[in-house]
Amino acid sequence: MRIDEIDQEDADIDWFATDSNGYILHVASGGGILPESVAASQEALLELHQYFLTRPAGGSAEAVQLEVGADESSYPGAARYAQRGLFSFAKARLHERADSRYYVVARPARPLTVADLPEHIAALLQKTWLPGSVADLTTLNVSIIP
Repeated sequence: MRIDEIDQEDADIDWFATDSNGYILHVASGGGILPESVAASQEALLELHQYFLTRPAGGSAEAVQLEVGADESSYPGAARYAQRGLFSFAKARLHERADSRYYVVARPARPLTVADLPEHIAALLQKTWLPGSVADLTTLNVSIIP
């Protein structure tokens, strides 16, 4: 089932993508517009969410400096995802749908790659693809993700 516009606007939805190097991103939507590849299937998103939340933590997370006025306690899931190998991004201007800018909140000490995932999970994840590499990004404009 598709995630409709109202649900996207009303919720802070955790979603996932991969980049050109196979690294994995976690994005907390903050009420922003989801890429169509994410919005297309609530079931696929839930399966990815369940997989990454139940995956054992395998390393430490490097917390990064947040934008002025942002509070680390506002992003409690960021370290959890980074400890599982994902780069974690959050929206600084919550519930401003038209703002497609996100900021890195935590980086993994040991990044997880698509090659490390079960085939089925990798196939779901690769439907949402970021051109370029996430490794050195401090900001992310999700409007470039199909």
